[in-house]
Amino acid sequence: MNKTRKRTATITQPTSKSAVSPLMIGMVAAIAILVVGGLIVLGNFNNRPTRAVDLNQFPAMGPANAPVTMVEYSDYRCPHCRDFKIETFPKIEEEYINTGKVRFVVSPFHLWPETAVLTEAALCAADQNKFFKYSYKLFENQETIGLSQSSLSDLAASIDLSRETFAQCLSNGTHRATLEDATRTALNRGISSTPTFFINNQRFEGNQPYEEFKRMIDQELAKAQ
Repeated sequence: MNKTRKRTATITQPTSKSAVSPLMIGMVAAIAILVVGGLIVLGNFNNRPTRAVDLNQFPAMGPANAPVTMVEYSDYRCPHCRDFKIETFPKIEEEYINTGKVRFVVSPFHLWPETAVLTEAALCAADQNKFFKYSYKLFENQETIGLSQSSLSDLAASIDLSRETFAQCLSNGTHRATLEDATRTALNRGISSTPTFFINNQRFEGNQPYEEFKRMIDQELAKAQ
C-alpha cells in the first residue's frame, strides 16, 4: 500500500554541523536561554483558562444535522491550506456538503501572530454573510494581499461587501476575543500545523489527495448508518 505524504505548514528550525568552539558554546547557551523562555511563554499561553468554544458560532456550510461534521484549522499564509481550499475543497463541497452529508465548519485559527488580522478580516466578512467568498479570495491572493486595513478593505469591496462596515469591524477588533479563544483552544487540542481537520472525531492532517478525504468521510458516513 502506498503511503500518502501529508502536506502541512508548521514551524521548524534548521540544524547544522560544524566544529565546536568556545564562541559557539556561548552562542548555544544564549539560544538555549531564549528557547526555554519561549517555551515558558507558549506553555503559559496554552494553559490560560479558556471559555467554552461553541462550533455553532463559527462559519459553516451544510446542514446542522449532517451525519458527518468536518472542522478545519488553517492559516491564510499557509500554501498547503491554499491548495486545499482551491483544489480539494470544491470536490468535497460538491459531493458531500451540497448533498447534506457533511457539515463543514471553519474554526478560527492562525499559526503566526501577524496572520491573525487575516482571520479577523474573514470573520468581519462573515458578518455580511460572505465568509467563504472572502476566505477564498484571501487564499487566491495569498502572495500579494497586504496586512493593512486598507488592503483588506479593498478586497472586501471587490466582492461587494460594505467597505465602511467591514473597516469598522476590523478597526474595532470586533472578533479578536473570539479568535484568541478559538486559537488557544486549538493549541490546547494539539493543533500545531495547518491544515488540520477533524472529521467527526478522527484527526486528519495535511492537504492530502481528495481520495483520502473521501475515504475518511465515507468511513464516518458508514458508521452513522
